[in-house]
This record gives sequence, structure tokens and C-alpha cells, in this order.
Amino acid sequence: MIVRILAAAWLLMVLASLADAQTIIPLDTGSPNTAVIWTRPEREYFSQLANAEFVTNVSKPTLTVYAPPPSTANGTAVVICPGGGFHVLAINHEGVDVARWLNARGVTAFVLKYRLPVGLMRFLFPGGLPQPLAFFAAG
Repeated sequence: MIVRILAAAWLLMVLASLADAQTIIPLDTGSPNTAVIWTRPEREYFSQLANAEFVTNVSKPTLTVYAPPPSTANGTAVVICPGGGFHVLAINHEGVDVARWLNARGVTAFVLKYRLPVGLMRFLFPGGLPQPLAFFAAG
């Protein structure tokens, strides 16, 4: 376990040293998983109600590299996994904004845009979404 963590940290450091700011690294370069059928295209949208930008229907995972200026880089790197309740990714305020904040402190940040299960919320709540979650369904 520790060896895997160290190997992952080393890989992130190597990628950070080779990458320019906002380089996008595709994580799924092989053939698509035949067990998963993506019926809707990936979509980015701004929610007026939540006052935030979201991404939904993610089928192609990526890592976006945000590297600090070389003069402030301190050799530290982190992976940011934006939340969103398994339905959306709060890509800006829980991803990009955090990456920029870390960059200002010399930290290289990798924002992970990960796959989201299609229709999970509808599966979990077949009778309809609870009111606090309903505004996400419009996305």
C-alpha cells in the first residue's frame, strides 16, 4: 500500500515537472468499457440557483494540470476531486478555484474530472428527488 502511494506521488511529481499550466491528460485511452453505455453527451452548465458551474454525464476522465510559476513552485502536488453528489462535478468552485488557490502557494494541482454514473440519482430516488437535490436534476 505504501509503495503504491509513493509510486503515485512520484508519478504526480514527474507529471508536474513536465506539464504546463492547464495541460489536460486523458485517463482513458483504451477501448471503451462495453458494460457502460453513455446515452447523453458530457455537458457543462451554469446553475443560477447554486451560482456555480457544473459538469455532468462525464464519460471520459481527465486530469487537468495547474502548475504554479517556477519561481514559486515548492515541489508539492495534490489531486483535487470535485464533489457533486454522484450526479455532477462542481468543477469550478471545488476544482479549478481550489487549484488556483494552491498555485498561489506554490503547489501543483491536478483536477480530476472523473466518470459519473448515468442516472444514479434516478435509480436511488425512483419516486423523485428530494427537494434539496431537485435543482441538480435539471442539469
